[in-house]
Amino acid sequence: MQKLILDKPGFKYMEYMYELLNLDLDDHDISIKYDLKFATPYVTLLIASYLNHHKYNVNFEIGEFGRCSESYARNYNFFHFAEGSLDLNERNTNYSDKYTPIMKSILSSYSRQSENIVENIANKIAKVLSCEHENIEKIFFYIVFELFRNIPEHSHCFEGWHASQCWMHDEYVEAEIAIIDYGIGFKESLNFKEVLNVSNDIEAMEFALKPGITGGIFEKSHLREGEEEEYLNSGYGLYIVTELCKVFKGHFSIISKGAIATKKGIKSLKDKLIFPGTAIKIRLQIPKDLTPEDFNEKLKIIISKGESISTQIEGAISTASTKSKSVF
Repeated sequence: MQKLILDKPGFKYMEYMYELLNLDLDDHDISIKYDLKFATPYVTLLIASYLNHHKYNVNFEIGEFGRCSESYARNYNFFHFAEGSLDLNERNTNYSDKYTPIMKSILSSYSRQSENIVENIANKIAKVLSCEHENIEKIFFYIVFELFRNIPEHSHCFEGWHASQCWMHDEYVEAEIAIIDYGIGFKESLNFKEVLNVSNDIEAMEFALKPGITGGIFEKSHLREGEEEEYLNSGYGLYIVTELCKVFKGHFSIISKGAIATKKGIKSLKDKLIFPGTAIKIRLQIPKDLTPEDFNEKLKIIISKGESISTQIEGAISTASTKSKSVF
């Protein structure tokens, strides 16, 4: 039987990542000591989704510090998904006033039109993260939507894992958004249409964070019946969101297969380890008095810079989509 001890704070998420990736996939029995004093979205989502995805048989022991957050983690659906429970009655589907619990959303019905399933999920998350500050609700919607739409549009996977939490401060709302899929990753997605020839995960990450690079549908003629042109994928989403993290005193971690990107740069996972999909953590601080108009002005500057950069990148789309250009 394999063993894991969960006792490290959230900022040490990469230590958890490496422990998970070093688990024996042939030994499905795991004993876990849950000893987290505080449970945060990305760490709990990473662990629960990974164990669930690989169908491990999990047995939990609650440590002394773990008792401080056990009730929260249970309401957060951590134990439900980590244990692979099939009892839907024990799963919390209610979004509280401070967090949205770990959920695995089925996205097979996604279509590029208004009120699609990704928009519905983004709206629910944004309502919680805005902490009843309606002026910033649209801002959180924009960020979540731009990230979450990438799963059905790029990953060839129609299961999207997500969790989030907010913390109120005097002048701003701090939020952490965690999104994971177990799809094909950036390299295979960018190479899918054979427009690009990306050779490795580091190169794929570099391309994915550049403006105007996409493996999705960006031509109007490829839309299905009923789909709308403003939802075409122009490849600006990750570029814009990572730039917003810089503007709003935040940070990010984006892992796709064997590469990780943070504000410090892009590098390979150690020991040539490979994560079986894409994992994203965004944490940022949105001023409570920020208006959608003010946000759009900041967005305009980021997009203008991105569109300028895209003209120097072979194969890049030089104009961001209508949906990416505004929160209205």
